[in-house]
Parts: sequence; C-alpha cells; structure tokens
Amino acid sequence: MKLRGKIEIVATLLMALVLSAGCQRRPLDEASDGLYLNLNLNLEVKNLDKGIAKPELMRVLFYDAESLEFVSDDYVLPDGGYINALPGKYKMVVYNFDTERTRIRGDRGVVEVEAYTNDIPNATRTNLLTKLRASTKADFVAPSSTERIVYEPDHFLVAREDVEILHRTGTQELHATASSIVESYYLGVSLQNSKYIASAQALLSGQAESNKFGFEGGMSKNSVILYFDMKAGVNEKYGTEVLQTTFNTFGKLPNEESRLWLTIVVTTTTGEIITWQDDITDKFVDNKDKYIYLEEDPNNPIVVPVPPPSSEGGGFQPEVDEWDTVYEDIII
Repeated sequence: MKLRGKIEIVATLLMALVLSAGCQRRPLDEASDGLYLNLNLNLEVKNLDKGIAKPELMRVLFYDAESLEFVSDDYVLPDGGYINALPGKYKMVVYNFDTERTRIRGDRGVVEVEAYTNDIPNATRTNLLTKLRASTKADFVAPSSTERIVYEPDHFLVAREDVEILHRTGTQELHATASSIVESYYLGVSLQNSKYIASAQALLSGQAESNKFGFEGGMSKNSVILYFDMKAGVNEKYGTEVLQTTFNTFGKLPNEESRLWLTIVVTTTTGEIITWQDDITDKFVDNKDKYIYLEEDPNNPIVVPVPPPSSEGGGFQPEVDEWDTVYEDIII
C-alpha cells in the first residue's frame, strides 16, 4: 500500500473517533411530548347579540410567580395549542393579539401590563371643541384643554392562571378561560326630526383610562372622556326616534365620586350644529343590563329643525335631475 493511501485511512479513522466522542444519539422530540394550553373563550357580552368575533391569535405571557417579572411568551390559536415554557411556577396571562384600538403597554411585569386606547387625532378634537364653544348654553360643561379624549376600546379577552410547569416525559395540559374586560352599553337618546341628521358624535366623561389586566380589578383611576359616533334610528323597545349606539368602555372610575356628562354634537343636513348635554351618572351606575334609554326631556330636548324648502338640494343633500339622452356624431 502506498504512503498516500495509508495516510488517508489513518485520517479517516481519526475523524470517526473524534465524531463518535463528540456526538450522542438522542431520540427526536415528538409533538405530543410538551406543554399544551387548552383555551376556552367566553364570547358572550351584554348588548352584543352576535357576541364578540372570535380572535385570530392569542398571546400567552409567563411571569415569575415571586418576582412578577416577565419570563417568556408564546402564541396560540384561539382554541389553544402547544407552547414552550421552562419548568417553574408562573402567573400566566393570556389575551387576544388582534385588536385594532385596544393597545398594550408595560408587558415586562404582570403588575404593569395594561390595556388602553389612543387619544383621538388633534384635528378631530379641535373640530369638536370648536363646535362646542360656538353653540353651547351658558351652563354647558365643556371639556377642559387638559382632559384627554380617547377612542372606545375593542373587546379584550383576558385569562389569568397561577400555574406550575413540571419536568415531564409526556404532555402537561394547562387550562384557562378568557373573558372580555371591556363592557358594552346600549345608549339611546330620544329626539325629534331624526331624518334631518347628517352625523352625530358623543363624548362621555368620567371613564377609566385603562385596565392593568395582569390582576383582576386593575381598572385605572385616571379619568378620560370617551369618544364615539351615534346614528339616528328607531329604538326597538320603545318605538321612538333616537340617536343610538352601543359603545365600549373599560368602565366608570372605580370607588370615586365623578359625574358622567354625556355631550352630543349633531350636524344637520343643512350644516347646522346642535349641541346637547345631560348628566347620566345615575343611569350608568349599578346598571346591570347596561342599557341606557333617555326619554325626551321637555326642559332639554334634542330638536332638529326642519330645513326650509329653499335649503333642499343643498350641499349636504344634493339632488340630480334625470339624465337627458344626447346624441353626438363622432368623427373618426
């Protein structure tokens, strides 16, 4: 055998020896050997006949049971699925990850993790306040320049569980049920001549800014004004003309005396601005059905004026005559 051939054989044997010493044979982990979250969603909410739409994705947060600091997170489908987490004791928090208006901050600690909504744009705020200042009564309670006006939240499903993840050879199953921390209220305000309304916006004061949802009862004590749209229609229960909507809120400020002023800004079909306000605190507090219907108040009605005949076909309701047929020769 030539020298070159001997060298190749020795090198091959040495390589095999090194590889055999540095590697171990280990079985592949199977999908069934792991941690499975069995998740149940409570999608029923008062005043939402169809309930909450099923979310697309859920986020799972694990916080150390003693330090309450963030350890890890994972994502599952709405019914649950396999997740990864090291053995230990945790506070597990699960929430839906696909909300448009409900935002999350402070997720590095279970005490700080918080759901909130953004302020309305400056242009919208300025437009609203300008309308209010231009057409309010002497006793009107207008928002101050420092009060925040925010969007209503989307429904936000949350589950909280204290869990212990074990060293395991098979599958450990965790269970959790998520329900919304957001409330839905029906609001109807009786009025006259609803067909002449082009648009209506509402402001509701005394609402909680956010919810620190890592623990139950984490509603913020900071007050904000909630902004939402209302539509003209007929109340199904009373058969009256109303401005109505179903709005969402984190709730009234907890354990504090605060007045809930409902302010409505109506733009008529002729461009006229009508403002209306009422204190609805007594109708909001302890309202188990979350159903608020404000009957017409003879001392404070919402009356939309009937536009004069000359205003018909104005900029807000343009009219177009029937098309006339015109024949033209086209030279090619």
